[in-house]
Amino acid sequence: MRIFINCSSLKKGGGLQVAHSLVNELMKRTDHDYYFIFSSLLRRDFQDYKAEDTIHFHTYDVAPTLLKALSGRDKILDSLVTKIKPDIVFSVFGPTYWKPRCLHVCGFAKPGFVYTDSPFIQKMPVNRKLRHQFLRLFQMNDFKNFNDALITETNDASNRLSKILPSKTIYTVSNTYNQVFDQPEKWDLAVRPYDFDGITMLSITANYRHKNLSVIPEVITYLSNKYPSFKFRFVLTLRKGEMDIMDEKILKHLVFLGRVTIYQCPILYTESDLMFMPSLLECFSATYPEAMKMETPILTSDMPFARDVCQDAAIYFDPLSPESIGEAIYRLSTNKALMSELKLKGQNRLSHFNNSKTRTQKYIEILEKTYETNHSKS
Repeated sequence: MRIFINCSSLKKGGGLQVAHSLVNELMKRTDHDYYFIFSSLLRRDFQDYKAEDTIHFHTYDVAPTLLKALSGRDKILDSLVTKIKPDIVFSVFGPTYWKPRCLHVCGFAKPGFVYTDSPFIQKMPVNRKLRHQFLRLFQMNDFKNFNDALITETNDASNRLSKILPSKTIYTVSNTYNQVFDQPEKWDLAVRPYDFDGITMLSITANYRHKNLSVIPEVITYLSNKYPSFKFRFVLTLRKGEMDIMDEKILKHLVFLGRVTIYQCPILYTESDLMFMPSLLECFSATYPEAMKMETPILTSDMPFARDVCQDAAIYFDPLSPESIGEAIYRLSTNKALMSELKLKGQNRLSHFNNSKTRTQKYIEILEKTYETNHSKS
């Protein structure tokens, strides 16, 4: 088959991580003829790879418009399909604002559309909630009408999505850590937090509202008042200016690294005592299997998406309660036996996820099945 891998809508976050891993794996395969369209940000990671090959490699950033969302037409993407004549398009994540004139399978990672009971959604200001509801209606139309099948990253997300789109074929392929975590020779050791005689908690994430990082100053205040001799810090992959904090009593417990690359992540886990994830909304966060891989105990929100992924390999807290978070941090930090137990449970839980190769294989099997099923009908 000719398979067109569409990454043109990926600009930040976990979608880039998944696409980076997938492209690396597909470039090794010869079972099908693969064509790629990168977003400009993803292309930076593949600058030197067959740059002269203008047939298999393209770069394009989708600019969503109302016309594209309603019609499913995109001149650039349509022209590439006309030129390449793929049997099927796989858009790593949508919405794509595009309905290719061939079979189309798309990844779904819009947690706010399936976890509408999340406190993040429920506590939105009225104007933002109305905007979210409009986007949900608009983009779910894209997922429903512009794709032949959808792929989510957890069974819980698939079950919820199937209730919203009962006529749509939905598959589950779990996320995983990037293959870089298995290749120590590729690790970039340049970004390291300075030495610290205390507990280091790592959060590798952008500062999206749903990540709930704004709770950290309140947690710092709680821990500082309740346990004044407890030494701790939060290491964040943010710039200092991304959090509006002026209080030096808070800032002394924070380390701002700025944006890091996937090659810098393994060493950050290795040098951290805990992985801290207070998120209110996810489909699947790769930080969970990454932490398990690097044997970094997980502290995370007591939410359905987190329990579906981590099960017994994490300590959970109420993400809206600084007291609950602070007590969970102190409890785990002062219990070495519990930390060791979580490391072992993380390794066991990790065995239930795909690795980069098995995830890629499952994607390809879904594309093959979609192609065979649709051609058997014709």
